[in-house]
Amino acid sequence: MKNTKLFALILAGVTALALTACSNSHYTKEGGEITTSEITETAPDETLVETSAVEEAIPETDAVEETADNTITDREGNDITIPSEINTIISAAPSITEILTGLGLGDKIIAADIYSADVEGMNAELCTLDFYNLNTEELIALAPDVIIINGISQTGSDDPYKSLKDAGVNVVYIPSATSIEGIKLDIDFLAAYTGTTEKGAELISSINLAVADVSARAANLTEKKKVYMEISAAPYMYTCGNGTYLNEIISLVGAENIYAGEEGWLSNSEETVIAANPDVILSSVSYEGYDFNEIKSRPGWEGIKAVANDQVFLVDANATSRPSQYVVDGIYEIARAVYPELYAE
Repeated sequence: MKNTKLFALILAGVTALALTACSNSHYTKEGGEITTSEITETAPDETLVETSAVEEAIPETDAVEETADNTITDREGNDITIPSEINTIISAAPSITEILTGLGLGDKIIAADIYSADVEGMNAELCTLDFYNLNTEELIALAPDVIIINGISQTGSDDPYKSLKDAGVNVVYIPSATSIEGIKLDIDFLAAYTGTTEKGAELISSINLAVADVSARAANLTEKKKVYMEISAAPYMYTCGNGTYLNEIISLVGAENIYAGEEGWLSNSEETVIAANPDVILSSVSYEGYDFNEIKSRPGWEGIKAVANDQVFLVDANATSRPSQYVVDGIYEIARAVYPELYAE
């Protein structure tokens, strides 16, 4: 039953049937966030760093364009006016909450979505909002300086936040990141919007260092391991293809995603996994009562290299499915699982 609920949430995110501006993101049962935005970002391949040492040049993130003293341009090309003062914030997604707390703004968050309850630095009692069942009256009553939404901006009668905007509430949209570059741009934008650019630069630098590090370690690999990443377990299996930051991470660490030939977040089958015969299987499925080791006992899977060689691993769902600075943790979890010999220290 829990797996059925999990799949339903995933399917809802991908088909964009949700009635709120959050329809561009999906949260797994354990609170992981899977994104499906079509916003154009720097291609994932451009994030790869060709370097033999971490100390060499680190790629820079394109800065958010500033169009006036109090105006910046978001990733959709909209001009956003920066409030003269931001003291109260409502966050509509755990990835946004993570970025805000990373920028040192946790004390300004007066309410957040239910999946932000486990974000480090957040008061879980403030994380009660269900943005899939929008209560605009409740949000207006909180009188925030800004509400930050995970999704694409909407206008006219299709905008679920129209009544909020009409009431004078600032609503800012953060398109769901599909690449590491997109994650950095989101951090850069929120840092510029909230006046925390120095802290934002630190968070972006930590991502750049991680990318450079794993790229340098993978540079001398002569043979790539094939990896299957499972986001939702059987019978409602779900995984990542090209155009997702998880696929990008798998490539960064020097491996090959068996679904790299397909696009986006996708439903997959046991037959295609068996046929691909991955060397490593990674699972981020960790809801209560589920044991990822069941993968090893699936009928017909005993012949898969990863199962035969006991190369089936659990990775943290939040670190691998929330597009924030904690992608650094996801990068290293995947890297260590696939190539432990490169991270022996």
